[in-house]
Amino acid sequence: MRRETLLRARLRRAYRRALSHERVWRRELPTEVEFWRKWLEAKGLDHPWVYEQRLDPDAPLREPLIADRLDEIDSDPVRILDVGAGPVTCLGRRHGDRRLEITAVDPLAGAYDDLLAEAGVEPPVRTIACRGEEIATRFAPKSFDIAYARNALDHSSDPRGVIEQMLALATDFVALRHYRNEAVVERYEELHQWNFDVEDGRLVLWSPRERHHLDELADVWCAIEGGSEHAEYVVAVLRPR
Repeated sequence: MRRETLLRARLRRAYRRALSHERVWRRELPTEVEFWRKWLEAKGLDHPWVYEQRLDPDAPLREPLIADRLDEIDSDPVRILDVGAGPVTCLGRRHGDRRLEITAVDPLAGAYDDLLAEAGVEPPVRTIACRGEEIATRFAPKSFDIAYARNALDHSSDPRGVIEQMLALATDFVALRHYRNEAVVERYEELHQWNFDVEDGRLVLWSPRERHHLDELADVWCAIEGGSEHAEYVVAVLRPR
């Protein structure tokens, strides 16, 4: 059985190499909508506390990549862009006495509005329809203090391009949290085309056909972090030069 699974994975990778990243992304978009349909219907699937946290309008900010660096930012409110946020952003709305202004974007926002209506859910922050690859045309340069993405850019067509645009929109830093080598873990199924990893202390973005060192774009701090039953996280903070 393991041999058959590995053979199917190899065949899937070979087939995808014959297609552009954009074509695979467009073809697999319905699978992402279906995931979130099940997530909303089951109120978080196996993680009901996550569902409750995301829908709590007074939820605290739990992302340490941002929370631990808020003292560096003087803006009031602190403006945060969540790229690929899904139907409900994972970012909490408060942190002590700091005011947070969160803008959430996702290319599937229209479909998510329908899912939210079906579920009778009003999100604390309504996601705006916008591809990560198009945020620089939607927002002016330096419109945000922080740009953030969690388990989203590895689902996109051009994650390096998205990161470049996030850097153009953020005055202070870009924060990224993604499962390590997620496309490998998921055998390149559905939207999983790209992997994040840390190699020799460098933040790497790669697919079977491309490899990018992201310290070519910005000053980068990165690490491998545990804490998830699914996989380790690759966490990173990129600062515009």
